[in-house]
Amino acid sequence: MAINDCALTIAGAMAANCVDPVLHQCQYLFRYRSNVLTLRDEMKKLELKKADVQQLVDAAINNGKSIKPNVIDWLRQVDDLKKEADAIFRHMENVKMNCLNVRLPNLKSHYLLGRDADKRKNAAQKLLSEGQFDEVGYTAPLEKMSFSESTLPLEEGLATLMSTKKEVMRVLEQDKTNLIVICGMAGVGKTTLVNQIADQVKYGKLFYKVAMLTMSKNPSMRNAQNRLAEQLGVQIPAHIDGARFGQTIYNKLSGRVLVILDEIWKEVDFKSLGIPVSEKIKVIVTSQSPCVCRNMGAKIVGVNALPEEEACYLFKAVAGISDDSVLSDVAKQFAEECKGIPLALVVVARGLRTNCKTLKSWELALGQLQKYTFRELEGEKDLVYSIVEWSYDNLESVEAKSLLLLCSLFPEDYSIPVECLVRYGKGLELFNERDTLGDVRCRVDVLVNDLRSYHLLLDDSEREDHVKLHDVMRETCLKIASKGEHVFLVGNATEEERHQLPDSFGPYTAISLTLEGSIRLFPFGEECPRLKLLRLVFQSGKVNLSKDAFEGMEDLRVMELNNSHTEFSLSWPGQMLTSLRTLCLDYCVLDTGTSSMLGYMMQLEMLSFFKSRLQGDQFPVEIARLSNLKSLDLRVERSQQPLPHGILSSLKKLEELYMGSPHHLRLGRDKEEERGCLEEIASLSCLECLQIHVYDLNLLFQLLHQLPIQRLLRFHIVGADHKINQRDLTREYQFRNSFELIYYRYKKRRFVFKQALDPIVSSIVKRAENLTFEGVPCLRNLVSDLDEDGFVNLRRLKLDHEVHQCLIESTTNLVARQVFENLVFMELDHVNLEEICRGNLPPRCFSQLREMKLKYTNIKHLWKGPIEPPSLCSLRTVELRYCHRIVTLFSQSTLKCLVKLQKLVVHQCTNLESIVMREESVNEEVLELPLLETLVMQESGCLCFDSKRETARAFLNQVTLSLSVSLSLFLIYFLCVKEVFDHNELTEEAIYFSQKLLIKYSKLFQWSYSSP
Repeated sequence: MAINDCALTIAGAMAANCVDPVLHQCQYLFRYRSNVLTLRDEMKKLELKKADVQQLVDAAINNGKSIKPNVIDWLRQVDDLKKEADAIFRHMENVKMNCLNVRLPNLKSHYLLGRDADKRKNAAQKLLSEGQFDEVGYTAPLEKMSFSESTLPLEEGLATLMSTKKEVMRVLEQDKTNLIVICGMAGVGKTTLVNQIADQVKYGKLFYKVAMLTMSKNPSMRNAQNRLAEQLGVQIPAHIDGARFGQTIYNKLSGRVLVILDEIWKEVDFKSLGIPVSEKIKVIVTSQSPCVCRNMGAKIVGVNALPEEEACYLFKAVAGISDDSVLSDVAKQFAEECKGIPLALVVVARGLRTNCKTLKSWELALGQLQKYTFRELEGEKDLVYSIVEWSYDNLESVEAKSLLLLCSLFPEDYSIPVECLVRYGKGLELFNERDTLGDVRCRVDVLVNDLRSYHLLLDDSEREDHVKLHDVMRETCLKIASKGEHVFLVGNATEEERHQLPDSFGPYTAISLTLEGSIRLFPFGEECPRLKLLRLVFQSGKVNLSKDAFEGMEDLRVMELNNSHTEFSLSWPGQMLTSLRTLCLDYCVLDTGTSSMLGYMMQLEMLSFFKSRLQGDQFPVEIARLSNLKSLDLRVERSQQPLPHGILSSLKKLEELYMGSPHHLRLGRDKEEERGCLEEIASLSCLECLQIHVYDLNLLFQLLHQLPIQRLLRFHIVGADHKINQRDLTREYQFRNSFELIYYRYKKRRFVFKQALDPIVSSIVKRAENLTFEGVPCLRNLVSDLDEDGFVNLRRLKLDHEVHQCLIESTTNLVARQVFENLVFMELDHVNLEEICRGNLPPRCFSQLREMKLKYTNIKHLWKGPIEPPSLCSLRTVELRYCHRIVTLFSQSTLKCLVKLQKLVVHQCTNLESIVMREESVNEEVLELPLLETLVMQESGCLCFDSKRETARAFLNQVTLSLSVSLSLFLIYFLCVKEVFDHNELTEEAIYFSQKLLIKYSKLFQWSYSSP
């Protein structure tokens, strides 16, 4: 019996440890359909829950509250999960299509589908349980758009940083001090400090212009000068360079200027840069080096670590922990480990806020962190690197770690396109379980958002879909990548610095170099068996690649050659670079040898010629042999030959095609060849992304009808009936779903109208985030005619030379529940439009709108009738030019929604009677625009905020411009109104107005007046 019991015990243990896991994995394969259906049900519940939370968030925002970080993080996680779930649902549709086409089932695909659906179902259930919020907002001071927007009002608890900030501001106000150096170790908060100072001096108009540059260890003077000139609004002729460039910047400056140079590593020649320190130009620099600070003869302001109490306050605020929380004591211990260094505090707090939910998990994390901080360290700088390394090691995903390391391959303060991370990651096979490029992109988006939430990646405030890496993060990543399985070589080199490069490249897995001059690198001189990624950016010079240039790189997966005149050998060895998956030859001049080289790269999946010039009398036809190609970027700068017939139709696996415009690459030598090329595109059964310009609308509509449009996940389609102006391809490198329809030949109106109402147009418009219509006539109202669902995806709308009764018709019950809810930018130019909305504005309509421009429109009123928040509550800029029929801008209730309006420009609107129209149903009260900074009334017929028939006193008596913000510019040119100007003299009313305004706001703005 004992033996039998023992055998049963062993058998049971074997079943539990061996058989059960196998059966569990098999369930993913056989139950993939039910797993997907269950996921769909859970996502529906989660979306309903998100809608409830979003209502609470909207209500909090309308009450002037800021949203708690944990709520923002929960909403972000829901959005990320929705992206991943949508990718699974699309994959399921493809599986159904394969079944209909009687293809053999792909067992691996079914297994991955079932497994991913099960994991996402568990994640959805977890988010549902976490989405129970008693309160979503907290009271915070009113903030403005800034160099660096903050979500937490931390100033009140960080007295040390505020004291340092006040000291710098005091020194700035002193006439005798023109150069200030803020010195402190890495991660102590120097950049945050100067961002806040930049905001404050802009806020208080202490300087005419404010510019901020991030320097690097080896800065390019010309690049710095270009960025400086751009920020200061100075136009520099192309032929001026060197010291003359800097002098030209200085000569063209007017008014006092503040320039901030962040993170300098050596003394700066301010005069050559164009900012000689003087009473006219004040400079703030930040540096880690005390030696640099002392040698510059400047006023030095030190930034130190936070005291213990302030460090604990910052940590708790970022982690979302209250003083009475069970996590309060352990949070204090985490703050102590971070030694008061703000960057370390924020990175650790954000990581814990996302990953740790219980006291036990926090205590385990504390023990792990102490293993890093107890190591033998040389100073606080090493402590920061150790804490960042701990945060890196605690990333749950290997993919996230690899993606972060990839970001360190780019230069300091580089604006990293997410597109590059997709191409590199795909080539390095970081996402093997993702079947399509669409799935890879979805995964990269989620990972990038995760890294942002951990504060390991930063948003680029100037460029959408770009990220940046903090210099401390970058150095830490490079340290991590110098040991173990990764060995990175990253740097810059000129001809004189060639000797600084290593003698041997053999150990490296990734090499990223920026090279100046004709540096001879190839061949490397030995085998590089571990090299998987090679990125070379050439500042100048010609690169001749011999037969043995890449010898010994059998495992190379990703190669990018950027900004070079490259000649490949015409007799390319067949065995060379056959393992490549991603090849980017961007901004290059490519000679005839390119084609022979490509013909052997049979494993290639991604190929890019972005902004390159294809020389020679032949297009690289060997592309047709690349049977595994999934992404082809043909947005060249110029090609001497059109795209040959048969290349695209040969690429059966192609998922992404970027064609640019006919200005750069012709689709054929005549209309017949162009039609044939478009038919080839339509025949690509795997195509999920298309970027193309077609300057023949008959051909465009032929393509749209032949393509399965619903399968396109990403698109940028431009159609016109004439050749439009050539565009800068760089702006279209990364794009959101965009559709442009441009008509010039207005005589064919019936034909045009029929095309515009084609169902295929409506199906594209419904999914577009950017929409441009030019010369499309006779659409009565945009919403009902083109998208009855209300353009829920649209972010940017531009209408030019259009005829509409209105954009929205809400007098019937047919209007959608959500209309223009996500629209951020709207421009109406030469639009024959009676009104924007006929009837009351639907709830939440224009709730995200930030900027609105109208030019040559026929409307009489911008907004009429009652408007309720959150509609228009995000609006920051309104510009009206040459709108001669407009009588009033806003109703009184509308003004209550304009809590964020910063700029109002009215130019040559000669019939304008009032900016604000009083409503009988609204009580008399003082009107307020709390954030208005810029008010321009130029050649317009209105001086007041209530009625043209009333006096100018209405402006001051009825509208309060908050003294907490500066009215930075007030230009009044009443050239067209006799009541104001009579023989170049101001009337009594205008004189009263100007005197009263100058007395009330004399300290806040600069007065500017121009007579006729």
